[in-house]
Amino acid sequence: MRCAAGLLVWVLAGGALAAADGSTAVQAVEPSAAAGREAGGGVRISEDGFEQAVGVLRRYQATLNKRAAAVRRTHRARARPLRDLAAGPPQSAQRHIRRVVQAAARWLGFVDEGAAQRRAGAAQPKAVQQAVQTVRGLAGEGHEGARFVLAEMEMYGRYGAEADVAAAFAHYGQLAAASGNATAQYMLGLFYATGLGGVEQQNSLALLYTTLAAIQGHTAAEVTLAFRHLSGIGVPVSCEKALGYYQSVARKAIRYYLSGPVLGRHMPEYRVRLADERGGTYGVRTGPYSLHRPVDRQSFDEILDYHRENALDGDVKACMTLVDLYYNGHRYAPRSYGLALTYLRKIEELVFTRQGELRKGLTQPEINAAAQAAGMRGIMSLRGEGGPVDAAAARKWLGIGAKLGHGISLNALGVMHQEGIGMPRNMERAIELFKMAAERRHPGGQVNFALAVIGVMPEVAHEHLKKAAEGGHILAHFHLAELYSGMASSEIQCRMAAASYKFVAENGDWLHSPVPEAAAAYQRGDLDAAVVGYVSAAEMGYGVAQQNAALLLEAAARAALAAEAEAALGPANATQPQQPQQQQRQTWPLFGSQQAHMRQTLAYWTRAANQGMSDARVKQGDHYFYGWGVEPSAERAAAAYSIAAEADANGLAMWNLGWMYENGIGVQRDFYLAKRWYDKSIEVNEGGKLAAHVSLARLCIKYLWAWASGQDVGESPLFFAPRPVADEDGDMAWEDAADDGADGADGDGRGEQAAQIQPARRRPGDEYVPDDWEQDADGLGPDGGGGSGPDDGGGGGGGDDDESTDWSLAAVLLVLGAAWMFLPRR
Repeated sequence: MRCAAGLLVWVLAGGALAAADGSTAVQAVEPSAAAGREAGGGVRISEDGFEQAVGVLRRYQATLNKRAAAVRRTHRARARPLRDLAAGPPQSAQRHIRRVVQAAARWLGFVDEGAAQRRAGAAQPKAVQQAVQTVRGLAGEGHEGARFVLAEMEMYGRYGAEADVAAAFAHYGQLAAASGNATAQYMLGLFYATGLGGVEQQNSLALLYTTLAAIQGHTAAEVTLAFRHLSGIGVPVSCEKALGYYQSVARKAIRYYLSGPVLGRHMPEYRVRLADERGGTYGVRTGPYSLHRPVDRQSFDEILDYHRENALDGDVKACMTLVDLYYNGHRYAPRSYGLALTYLRKIEELVFTRQGELRKGLTQPEINAAAQAAGMRGIMSLRGEGGPVDAAAARKWLGIGAKLGHGISLNALGVMHQEGIGMPRNMERAIELFKMAAERRHPGGQVNFALAVIGVMPEVAHEHLKKAAEGGHILAHFHLAELYSGMASSEIQCRMAAASYKFVAENGDWLHSPVPEAAAAYQRGDLDAAVVGYVSAAEMGYGVAQQNAALLLEAAARAALAAEAEAALGPANATQPQQPQQQQRQTWPLFGSQQAHMRQTLAYWTRAANQGMSDARVKQGDHYFYGWGVEPSAERAAAAYSIAAEADANGLAMWNLGWMYENGIGVQRDFYLAKRWYDKSIEVNEGGKLAAHVSLARLCIKYLWAWASGQDVGESPLFFAPRPVADEDGDMAWEDAADDGADGADGDGRGEQAAQIQPARRRPGDEYVPDDWEQDADGLGPDGGGGSGPDDGGGGGGGDDDESTDWSLAAVLLVLGAAWMFLPRR
């Protein structure tokens, strides 16, 4: 077996190296890279015809994207793709009610039928059909670019065609075998790693093809390999191998970051968690970290109008808010340097004289806004944003900001002195300015000061780099990783270096991230392309993508089960007549079977949970409890719920634990622990209070029955015992058990088949950081600021317990009264 694998590696590597010839991953994606190639029989392929066909297809795809985006905007306030897929299998009366509601919604225009149905109903223009035929013909003759275009068309359902991942797999295989195309090799690795298109999952072939792509410098393949080695997915855990791949990707990212204007490129956009758009993974907020409520378009427009009105009235703070909005951009307001510059000039009129001096009588907030405006105007002049590069204007405005103690201005002015931009080079003055910016806790100033003094004061430099890294500065993480990797003699140092390189690779992903394209596909309703994009990003280790992929796959599973149930009812009971194409289409097109589909969904929930994604650990427990994609195991489900309850303060996990302790499922029956978890769920989960009180009433009845029948129910009364002191030892025991379970996660190479119960770890880089325009739910951030967990001891603890007891007794009386009313009487 090893000999056969080695021979295959040698053959494919030889083809890859022969075809590479210095090409990069970016070149591999371009279909026109095969210009001038000849097919078998010595017949010259018409490159002009190929380029014309590709041009027609790209223009048509752009039109489809705009049309789909317009339709999504029309229905955005009424329906979401996840909600369209959320209908479960039909059951008795619920099925008929749902049909009536859906028919009424369609008649009123409240439901978007989905991009897939729109594509199926709309015929391709004749020119597009001819272009597709041209590409298919050239692909059949061995044209590399045509094969690539055809594979991408079938993989993502482009150019008005239905997605066919199985056919895409065949074309990628032909392309990889014929020329060693790095992108094709990477996609083959993705197929074998995930089982897309019903392909049999084979970790060995997934590792082989991904490695071959990485050898050619394919960045996505390098990130995928790094994550697999770091987490032990399909391979033994190896920090050393992961470090090498992450280092390569991070260095590419930093080179690209520094290749832009002065002070580096703008960072990529944040990653949207799809669960937030549907009210949470479960549709409700289950804990302090489970939901970040992004502002909707209507609320955004109202806030924007409010700031615009205040800006017209001369409110300096409102003007500065609009400057920040348009300079950095927003999903509802694209970046506009022109608008940012307009509001900057308005601030200048309000707070500065013509000589550049501050006007008299300004308040401290207005002085602060003036400093920010001066710094922003200087940076835009320095970088050539909103106009040509103007070093003189940059020096003027940055100087004004520096006099006012603005950290950004101090750092940028230091860079001008360091690089000699518009002035002679003066390193001493630059270091002085960097130090002043660092003292004001500006991350860029901390990094530049650290790099300037690292040779003479390494400890001071290291401390400043750590502080800048805590603020999320990409250069700080990179230089820390370079320091750690140089002395990575222990596993801890290796892990520290790998973590910083991973931060750079995932946050500086301008060139290799599939997340933006997947998010755009989701927004326009193209769910097939969105799932493929998020699955690819999930394999690369993005925590948000893992959660999004699992959510979309779970929604697709519900839709597939509903389709199977509808088909089982027969044509007479179908809501709509089925078309022949719909009858022939597979119910489980992504992974071939329900079991494979659910198994991959569980894998992504598990990986997301291991990276601190909220509610993912509870979803993992659900899969173990119900046996979705894995053998049912109440014990593993209880372990997952326990970690979600302890580490994430998840109210739903607490309720699940209470129910399991109440019934002795997966754990030993314990009325006291059941009541403890129900009480904690009431404290944390606002939306689940009614269910928890009803559960407490049921628990009381079971407790009384067990006590009356002589069963062992403990020594003290359940509902009248004093509130227990916080069990710190118990909490420590849970943490120790979690740490023990984390050591061997994925280490045996079995992927997500093992339990992989690990404590959730907060990763700010994957969480959305709220600002003035996007507020976290109830003011709760990733570190719990502004709220209290179940054991915070924040006043009124005893009162909550008394309230819980009163509610529970009232619920008991209601239940007993209802039972008495419905007892049969003669």
